[in-house]
Amino acid sequence: MPSTPVIELPDHDALVDFARGHPVARWNHSARRFDRAWGLGEAASFTDHGRFGHLLLAFGAPDDAARLAAEILAGPPAGDLGGFDIVVVPRDSPVSSIDQLKWRHDWEWFWTTTMPERRPGEAAVERLDVADPHVAGELTELLDVSSPTTSALPGDPTVDHWYGIRAAERGLVACAAESERASGSSNLRAIAVHPALRGRGLGADVTTAVMRAGFEAGLHAVTLGMYSDNETAARPMYQRLGFQLGQEFATYAVSA
Repeated sequence: MPSTPVIELPDHDALVDFARGHPVARWNHSARRFDRAWGLGEAASFTDHGRFGHLLLAFGAPDDAARLAAEILAGPPAGDLGGFDIVVVPRDSPVSSIDQLKWRHDWEWFWTTTMPERRPGEAAVERLDVADPHVAGELTELLDVSSPTTSALPGDPTVDHWYGIRAAERGLVACAAESERASGSSNLRAIAVHPALRGRGLGADVTTAVMRAGFEAGLHAVTLGMYSDNETAARPMYQRLGFQLGQEFATYAVSA
């Protein structure tokens, strides 16, 4: 029996249609960012660029996602992609036969279309002006101690807005970045709380405030990614705020 072929998808609408409306296709990508995309069986993939370089992300059924990633890495179905730095696949994808992949971390992708309930601590959240070198320095220092593997830093051109909470005598103690507003949804990144002040609801406060700002601006959805080793504290918080799990992923670096 012939194997299922890899199909190149010409635009974002085709990606969403092929994936049957999968939330990753709808809310974790957009027509504005579209570059290349493919589908195979019950999986789809797209290319992107981020802090860690050229990325291939496959989602959907793990077996089909693994085969799709393997075929693209072996030689793209059409054209020259110039190589990848990072490959992301569903966590249970059987990729051990792809020699050039080196596991980096596991993470989960969440999404919601629901406005959260208001929290009293939201009043302390402020929009940060990262054009101010002092504010940018505060953010960098906070992320260095609380989230050193963050996906966003001050100066990242893909970030639309930074938000934060200040505490007396400590300065900036919590932050979050919002990106991709132009796509109709926003992606929350760099959600961080100073280690000395965790467990006080500051993460929920800043996350809720950024969610509310997005929905009040007319966005259809809010998304975020969570490192799997952070699930004990973060997962219950995100679920209380209305987020649903969209897919569990594993990220791999691509060796030369």
